[in-house]
Amino acid sequence: MGGGRRPRNTEERILKTIAIVLILLGSGLLVMSLFPAREIVRQVHQKNRAAWQLLGALIILFLAGYVVYGGYLLRHPAAVHDVIAATIMLGGGIFVAGVVAATRRSIVLVRELAEKERFRALHDELTGLPNRMLLQDRLDHAILMAKRMREPMAVVFMDLDRFKEINDTLGHHYGDYLLQEVAARFRGAVRATDTLARLGGDEFAVILPGVDTVQAAKVAMKLAAALDRPFSVEGHSLSVGVSAGIAVYPEHGDDSELLMQRADVAMYVAKRNDIVYALYHPDEDQSSVNRLILVGQLREAIAGSGLLLHYQPKISLRDGSLCGVEALIRWQHQSRGLIPPDEFIPIAEQAGLIRPLSHWVIDHALAQNASWRRHGYRMPVSVNLSVKNLQDTNFPDVLFDLLNRWNASPDDLVLEITESTMMTDPARVQHVLDRLVRAGLKLSIDDYGTGYSSLAYLRRFPALEIKIDKSFVLDMITNEDNAVIVRSTIDMIHTIGRQVVAEGVEDDATLARLEELGCDCLQGYHICRPLPAEEIEKWLATTSWQVKRLSSPHSCDRK
Repeated sequence: MGGGRRPRNTEERILKTIAIVLILLGSGLLVMSLFPAREIVRQVHQKNRAAWQLLGALIILFLAGYVVYGGYLLRHPAAVHDVIAATIMLGGGIFVAGVVAATRRSIVLVRELAEKERFRALHDELTGLPNRMLLQDRLDHAILMAKRMREPMAVVFMDLDRFKEINDTLGHHYGDYLLQEVAARFRGAVRATDTLARLGGDEFAVILPGVDTVQAAKVAMKLAAALDRPFSVEGHSLSVGVSAGIAVYPEHGDDSELLMQRADVAMYVAKRNDIVYALYHPDEDQSSVNRLILVGQLREAIAGSGLLLHYQPKISLRDGSLCGVEALIRWQHQSRGLIPPDEFIPIAEQAGLIRPLSHWVIDHALAQNASWRRHGYRMPVSVNLSVKNLQDTNFPDVLFDLLNRWNASPDDLVLEITESTMMTDPARVQHVLDRLVRAGLKLSIDDYGTGYSSLAYLRRFPALEIKIDKSFVLDMITNEDNAVIVRSTIDMIHTIGRQVVAEGVEDDATLARLEELGCDCLQGYHICRPLPAEEIEKWLATTSWQVKRLSSPHSCDRK
């Protein structure tokens, strides 16, 4: 009998153990369905007190279940099968409930991911602003509302000034941070009902419901004013401006694509004319097309042979000698003839062509200087620099390479910069100029009197000479105010130990008067018009002015 009872006891103990395990497993599943395991683990990892308390309660629950159920089953062996069946049913139900709950959580997660992807597709990742796609969608809606309400609405396109130089010079890290800060300031300058978007790069746009041309112009000025205060980026003080173009419904178009195109045209008009904003005008469409054509043709001219240099001599009044020539770029256009620099230099600056253009000018000027040295003439060549050159920290290296290429010494080149250039981002400009001066290059301040530089700044600025703008010289004989300005400027410049060059000398009377005032050098049509290099050589052979000759035709060449 005893031998037959042992298997029965063994069977009952196995069944009891299975039942207890299933009960505990079912209880665990029930708890986990109420409190997700991943969340419990996360809270425990973060040392959340409540999570530790919950975990302790679960352990006590498991132990209590084991004691209670285990004791019950030991006292009521016949209930083992019923408990197993009930546990299996409970476990199955909890499993199904867990699957349903997990499915619901998965659906919620998929919806959240889809919403995030939708947001990313319609918004700029860097600034969080609507992108071009969402802007056009909202512009379509704004136009429909304007039609329904019979009221105007405006769209403003904006392009940042001087951003490219900052991005190229300091790197994309600074550029990205600056764009985020600009976006934040723009947000503060528009209404909650307006749509501010980033179109890409340094271009932004804003939709202004219920706004006419006058109100849109005020908003453009407000957006520009938001950038007046410099940005501080990791210890750097950075300044950017904005050029804005405005198109208004229904005056300038009645669909989104047309309004966006015309706001873009107006924006380039503002940038080209260096003004804060411009309203769209139909005449500008053809002008914009012509500009795009010119940009492409200018790029080809730089790479090819469409550009040329003319040279205008500068004469010393002290001994009547030729003290140098200024290189002036010209564009020999195939259909338009000779295009003056005032027309295409701004286009080059706006289209990002000023660096290759400046490289071309300096390269060809030094090549001509080397040719003159081989023929025995000592004529330093002056070249004009753009503010973008002086904001480029790589510019000195490019210049030094060109000097080496043509075996030129620093005395063979004079760099002319405008007065306004000095006041644009002075710290960075000064850094570039310091490198040039340390290398022995000479600087000249061009168009003096048209900017805002102070005497104190001029005293610190490492310029060899200062050129009085021709607008003061041309009529100084008949205009007493200009005569006073020229006289006082010459005295002031001599006081700080600089040489004075007067531009725009076109007659004997002006020359004689400047000589009386102690001007150092002259430049103008009365001396010589700007001429191609070969005609300059003819002028050198016939002029009464003294031309400095080298003791040896090759004495300035450096091998």
